[in-house]
Amino acid sequence: MFVSPRKPLGQMNIKESCSFSGGKYHKSMRKQRIITTLVCATLFFAQSQFSAQAADRGPDPSPSASNSETSAPTSTKSAQNVDTELTKSRSLIASKKYKEALTELKKVNKSYPNNADVNNLLGFASRKLSQYKQAGTYYTKALKIKPDHLGALEYQGELFVLTKDITKAKANLAKLKKACGTSCAEYLDLKKSIGTKK
Repeated sequence: MFVSPRKPLGQMNIKESCSFSGGKYHKSMRKQRIITTLVCATLFFAQSQFSAQAADRGPDPSPSASNSETSAPTSTKSAQNVDTELTKSRSLIASKKYKEALTELKKVNKSYPNNADVNNLLGFASRKLSQYKQAGTYYTKALKIKPDHLGALEYQGELFVLTKDITKAKANLAKLKKACGTSCAEYLDLKKSIGTKK
């Protein structure tokens, strides 16, 4: 279909503009669509990777899951199963329903008793309910299972700040610095919690 060149290109509909001048714009539009599709696919992939990491960490201040695995050898299927089981708990935590989250996490803990992520989340929910002794026990267990669990190091450090044990909080900050550097979220969050406290 040939469109009269008297009609400005901006006023043509897409079908008309693609077929203007015998298809002159058709090839450029196709290239543009391909480029747009590639850019969108790249962004989608990047977003899905970011979302997966964010899901492990959860919305601040919900707890992080350090790489969603324990230090004990586990199968990928097992790690996926525990992540699936933790979805509801993480949602409850994000909604600040800590008591319900703690109840749900205790159920998950029966199926996955030696999982660092489960114990980290149990510690987080307990700490938010001011159950500091119980929270400390869960964080200690998470770090025994996986000593470099970033979330457990951060949240145990925040527990130390709450219980005014700044020396131990700073020790956790040093461990985070060694594990992930000074620009990772866990390091920055714990550093902020410690602030200028001595």
